[in-house]
Amino acid sequence: MNGTMASDQATACLNLALERNEQLFSEACNLSRAALDLLDQPDMDAEKFTQYQKKKQCADRKYLEAIEHLRLISAQYPAHFSSAENAVHEPQVSAEG
Repeated sequence: MNGTMASDQATACLNLALERNEQLFSEACNLSRAALDLLDQPDMDAEKFTQYQKKKQCADRKYLEAIEHLRLISAQYPAHFSSAENAVHEPQVSAEG
């Protein structure tokens, strides 16, 4: 029973970590979109371009943070992570045929 509880707890922790990772990628994507929106504004000048560069750098840092976070998750939960990854990559077999 303790093994099941530990496994359930590990799965819950993994799910929470993956949820946070999804948030990090979403934040990075939003920052990237905001940066690109600055480029779409009329009358681009040096100040607007500097703002674009700053937002783009923030987005890049957030993407790197999300990637590092995902790397740490996969190192912390290798068995759970690889079994989830295998489930995603398994070919779908149709009963129709």
